[in-house]
Amino acid sequence: MMLEKLAEKHEDWVGLVKKLGCNYTVAEDVVQELYLRLDKYREKVESKVINEDGEVNTFYVFVTLRNLLRDVMNIENGYVDVEEWLFEEADNEVDFDAENAHLEIMKRIKSESNSWGPYHSKLFNLYYMTDYSMRDIANGTDIGLTHIYNNLKSYREIIVDKIGEDYQDYLNKDYEQI
Repeated sequence: MMLEKLAEKHEDWVGLVKKLGCNYTVAEDVVQELYLRLDKYREKVESKVINEDGEVNTFYVFVTLRNLLRDVMNIENGYVDVEEWLFEEADNEVDFDAENAHLEIMKRIKSESNSWGPYHSKLFNLYYMTDYSMRDIANGTDIGLTHIYNNLKSYREIIVDKIGEDYQDYLNKDYEQI
């Protein structure tokens, strides 16, 4: 039932993923991966994907698609649209030291946030790595706005404490210090 409901909006899902910045083929792959993952974890997620009225929870599907796309596009996972990257780089002069320093800081932030457990890691990523506001997250989940605020405040303090000095080095262009 769940997959059939999702499949009714298949082209909408593909269009949504394309708007996140990839071509049609990659968007199709991401949507297919969505179907596979939701089918694999059907018992755990069906109530989140299909609400009590029998309608698809588009917010949940959007977040899942966005996260799957990030997994696909993640360089660590071995996927890079080389042609797009080459054309983009040809137009811009690149400071490789700055890029490497930025990637290192992002890797440390990701590593730190992943060490917090799935709930805290997802909440951190949902807020800091997307355009969602705290209110958007609260409206799309069963988490209270105050709870989200308090958690995000503590996440920021942890990140600043552990990575703030390296970030200051990055801002000061002291890339070798990172």
